[in-house]
Amino acid sequence: MPNGSNTLARRRFLGHGIGLAFLGFSRRLWAQRRRLRYLLLSRPVVVPLANLATPGRARRFVAQGVSPESAANPNQPVRVNGMVVRVAAGDGSLDRDQFKAVCAVCPHEQCEVDFVADPSELDPLVVAEIGKVDDPVYLCPCHNSVFSVDEGQRLGGPATRGLYRFRVTAVTDSAVVIGEVEEDVLLFF
Repeated sequence: MPNGSNTLARRRFLGHGIGLAFLGFSRRLWAQRRRLRYLLLSRPVVVPLANLATPGRARRFVAQGVSPESAANPNQPVRVNGMVVRVAAGDGSLDRDQFKAVCAVCPHEQCEVDFVADPSELDPLVVAEIGKVDDPVYLCPCHNSVFSVDEGQRLGGPATRGLYRFRVTAVTDSAVVIGEVEEDVLLFF
């Protein structure tokens, strides 16, 4: 028969465990709800528009930023591999929403992602997890995390979040200009 102090210690231990689990869960919800913050790149990336003439075409680029003051090593240069894709055809006008740019590094274990223009080429096991997709996707070849082409959202695999994003800041008659990146990229890369 357990004595009263052992029972009290177990209840206290269980109560602390439940409290910590709730705290962890609520922090995760808060992190998912918070608005993304973008920071300026050291210099904008300019991708020729001719390289993105039709929807479903992607081009790799390398961006340069500076780690923010809140980073472990602030004010340090950071190079980030990215990919920009034209997600929609235009009506003749050039709109920033026709182009999306993401970090080309999987947030799971930092493998370079591939752009899969033809989703019918995806492994059947990947399709079984995410369902049939008609649009191009990003695929991490290391552990099969899959991300949408339009915003880099996670569709499946072990990654716990979508791809980090860049912001297209301008589109001219000749180029797509990428001028900002999600702050977390500069903190963690």
